[in-house]
Amino acid sequence: MRDHNASSYLTRLISLFESRSAVVGIVGLGYVGLPLSLRYAEAGFKVLGIDIDAAKVARLNQGQSYIEHIASHAIHDAVAAGMEATTDFARAGEADALIICVPTPLNAYREPDLSFVLATTEALLPHMRAGQILSLESTT
Repeated sequence: MRDHNASSYLTRLISLFESRSAVVGIVGLGYVGLPLSLRYAEAGFKVLGIDIDAAKVARLNQGQSYIEHIASHAIHDAVAAGMEATTDFARAGEADALIICVPTPLNAYREPDLSFVLATTEALLPHMRAGQILSLESTT
C-alpha cells in the first residue's frame, strides 16, 4: 500500500513538472536561492519564495532587487510571471517541491555549519504534506 502511494505521488509530480504547473518553493532567497527562483520563473514555473527577512520579501514583491548583480527588471519579470515571496512558512504546503537554499558556512575546522539547514527544516516540517519533494541546495 505504501509503495502504491509513493508511486502515485511520483507520477503526479512528474506530470506537474512536465506540464510546468508545479509550484516550486525556494526557502532562502539569498545569493543561491534568488537566482534559482528567477531561473524557475523563467522556465515557466510558479515560484513561491520563503525567507525570514521581511524587508527582502517586500522588496522582491515590489519587483526590486537587493543583490547588486541581479537587475531589478529580472525580479519584476519574475513577479509578473507569478513569482511571489513570503515570510509565512505555513505556505510551504502550497509547493510541490521545496528547495532549501540557506547558508552552510564553514567553521574553524572547515566543516559545514548545518544549524541553518536544521532550523529551516524544523520550521518547514509542520507545514509539509504527502507528495512533496524536498531538496537541499548547498555550496558546501
